[in-house]
Amino acid sequence: MAEATEVVFLSLKEGIDSQNPKLKSTLETIIKHGQPHRMYAGAQVEHPNVQNLFIDWSSIDHHMQFTKWEGYEAFLNGAVELCDAPPSLFHVHFEPFPPTPAFSEVTEFIRAYFPADYSPEDQKTFHEGIKKFGSIVQRDWDECRGLAGGWVAEEVEDPKTGDKAKAYVCLIGWPSVESHMKYRETSSFKENIHMLRGAKDLKNVVMVHVASKEFTG
Repeated sequence: MAEATEVVFLSLKEGIDSQNPKLKSTLETIIKHGQPHRMYAGAQVEHPNVQNLFIDWSSIDHHMQFTKWEGYEAFLNGAVELCDAPPSLFHVHFEPFPPTPAFSEVTEFIRAYFPADYSPEDQKTFHEGIKKFGSIVQRDWDECRGLAGGWVAEEVEDPKTGDKAKAYVCLIGWPSVESHMKYRETSSFKENIHMLRGAKDLKNVVMVHVASKEFTG
């Protein structure tokens, strides 16, 4: 089965941050008992209470094996206690895998939503467009660290409408939010962003920055 990255959203209760011992223990449990290849974790710049985890597995089944661990229920209950909303997750088949080049001081985290029945042909066309866009960004902006993109394995919900959707995730590494914002003012960005925003049947785009670091336990 294809390699997959689990993307997790943890909306933490007020007063809990990345230095919280219980959160650290939760992440250490994933490393120890799930044994993924690697994990990046960090808060969204725009929403500091939201932690994103990016966990690389050999396959979705590799992750599912972790969920069968005898201590998983207690682990999950402990994670839920840290949050003011139920944790959510999905899996992405990134190219390249692992998406390590996209993790820098700040990672631009883009989710693009399409109709749930978006065809394989349209999916391929969009993915190839994002790859082309990524090569242009890296060519024209030296501070771009790297890019990875891929389709979400599961059907998800478009947060704007609540409709079932097919989603694509793109990660772009930057040295800072300011560097990304400066690039957005260039002709390179303005002349090529249509590869994302002009995509066929695009329903919604959500973008945040995540200040993530590799977590090794």
